[in-house]
Amino acid sequence: MITSTIATYIAGSAGRPLPEAVREAAIHHLVDTVAAIVSGSTLEAGPAAIAFVRELSGKAQSTVIATDLVASAETAALANGMFAHADESDDSHGFSVTHPGCSVIPAALAIGEVQGSSGSDFLRAIVTGYDVGTRIAMALGGGGFMEHYHHCSFGGIFGAASASAALMGLDAAGCARTITFAVHLASGSTCWVRDPAHIEKGFVFGGLPAHNGVKAAMLGRTGIPASTAPLEGVPGLFSGYGEFSKPDLAIEALGERFEITRTAIKKWCVGSPAQAALDSIEDLLRQHRFSADDVADILVTLPQRRVLIVNSTVPNLNLSHLLSIFIIDGGVSFASVHDNDRMADPEVLALRSRIRIEPRPGAHRREHAIITLTLRDGRVFTRNPQNVRGQPEDPMTRDELLVKAGGLMEPVLGQAKTSTLLDALQTIEALPDVRSLRPLLQLP
Repeated sequence: MITSTIATYIAGSAGRPLPEAVREAAIHHLVDTVAAIVSGSTLEAGPAAIAFVRELSGKAQSTVIATDLVASAETAALANGMFAHADESDDSHGFSVTHPGCSVIPAALAIGEVQGSSGSDFLRAIVTGYDVGTRIAMALGGGGFMEHYHHCSFGGIFGAASASAALMGLDAAGCARTITFAVHLASGSTCWVRDPAHIEKGFVFGGLPAHNGVKAAMLGRTGIPASTAPLEGVPGLFSGYGEFSKPDLAIEALGERFEITRTAIKKWCVGSPAQAALDSIEDLLRQHRFSADDVADILVTLPQRRVLIVNSTVPNLNLSHLLSIFIIDGGVSFASVHDNDRMADPEVLALRSRIRIEPRPGAHRREHAIITLTLRDGRVFTRNPQNVRGQPEDPMTRDELLVKAGGLMEPVLGQAKTSTLLDALQTIEALPDVRSLRPLLQLP
């Protein structure tokens, strides 16, 4: 019942009209993810992924973004997935604890190029991937699944496989086979949290699920006999994680509630736990116009699990560092939050010494940072945001998104190509063949 319902939903993707709000959200997430891929290609995960592609490029099928490479669909999806989550620029789905864009969109682009898919089919396949991948991750237990050392990259592979199968035009039986192979290819451990450089996460959230999702759909297309209900029953995916799973969530409101509209786009290119604090410090600076010398003390409280993340040695995760450079510079940019040298800057360190990050007893893991600013003149200001800019409850405007995307892409692609690419992505449904994006996505 669960597998067949999902398979039928995937198979019907091409003929399914998108409500206007869903269509708009899909374009926003496409723009945001492509920008994350382009900028992520310049970070540490980039050279490693590119070297892998050059070694095992295979048949020239799909674009490796921000390079001169065309590789096999699986290999291109892996590289673009790693680029997409090389940074903390990509989107996130809080209910499932997944980053759907960095797996679904690289997979959809890879298969879209193989198939010569239209822009409208491409966009619908992305929506389908978000719908299926996040639901299966929620059904496996979401945050509880992750807290027991299983990783929600499981959701990414089912999202990538669903988008790929939709673009291949597989019927319901082919989509069910795709789901079966995705079950076998699904994997993931939270051991990535022990990587101090935070690079392994790009493979776990983006590269691995994008690659394996494409492979699952290719296997599903072959017609190889396979079990027809791999998600439910015994043995099945959900019974294997019975203590966490809630199988009915995998099809809850499928076709009625579109998960892409419940997925957040980050305003700042920093870790999720820091987003609310940066929103707050931006608001405080705008209203009260203080300098670093004016600051006597800053206290930030967060859920315990998030405190562990924001004390990282990685600059775009370390909250005390991010708050310091925001106050000193009057804002942050992609370049400033990735500048490792600033971690040793005496001016930054002086301000960091007056910033305290503490756990907030009883706080749920999804609660935001509460910040209390004390100035040397005795004034005290507190911000306790209930929403973060970019979350579905407080979405970024198209103009805000384009400013973010342009800032990420222009240093890599140049202003002219970035502008043309952004125009093409915003009008993606007018493209008869997504392969026409290739010249805009590649470097000479």
